[in-house]
Amino acid sequence: MTKKGLLVLVLAAFVASGLFAVDLSAGFGGNFTATFDSYKYDGEDAGSSRTIGGGFFGYFDATYVEANIGLLFGGLKLKIDGNWTDDSINVSYLTLGLFGKYPIDLDGFTLSPMLGIQYDIGLSAKFDGEDMFDDSSERSDFMNRFWIKLGISADINLTEQLYLRPSFLYGINFGSKDDRDDKKDNSDLSSFHHGLDVRVAIGFRF
Repeated sequence: MTKKGLLVLVLAAFVASGLFAVDLSAGFGGNFTATFDSYKYDGEDAGSSRTIGGGFFGYFDATYVEANIGLLFGGLKLKIDGNWTDDSINVSYLTLGLFGKYPIDLDGFTLSPMLGIQYDIGLSAKFDGEDMFDDSSERSDFMNRFWIKLGISADINLTEQLYLRPSFLYGINFGSKDDRDDKKDNSDLSSFHHGLDVRVAIGFRF
């Protein structure tokens, strides 16, 4: 997706939210994430990787739209010749998300199917305590990813203003720039990138 297309999507979400009466709230919480990457060469397994981690985030909610920003930390491991490597690459990301949602009132709590986008911006990648990249553009090409995610959240009322929001999201991403460039250069190479995100947050209604 081009930057222009992403901007149009973001603006459309905010315009759409203005068509309805909205309740405003904000909150913060923590999350657990797992990302999986699999690669094939000429139809045969060519290795895989997984990144397991967690972090924290804050969000602003306008009933039908949730915008969030967070920090994510994890360990990336490679699977080569059927075996997972012992050592991992320590990675960190800044995450930016925008989700459309449709709240369903279920008397005491609200269930909301969600669909949206997330952009992960790589902040660091270290192996054995040493930075893997001296150049920020190389780090971006290796780490940055654009996601499409869907899932569901629940707002559980604690008081009139305060609520608990657990949520579960599953998404696919289009790989890093390095991944996409490798596939352009070699038509026999294919890959699939997906993952899940389990979040728990405390929200406050204005």
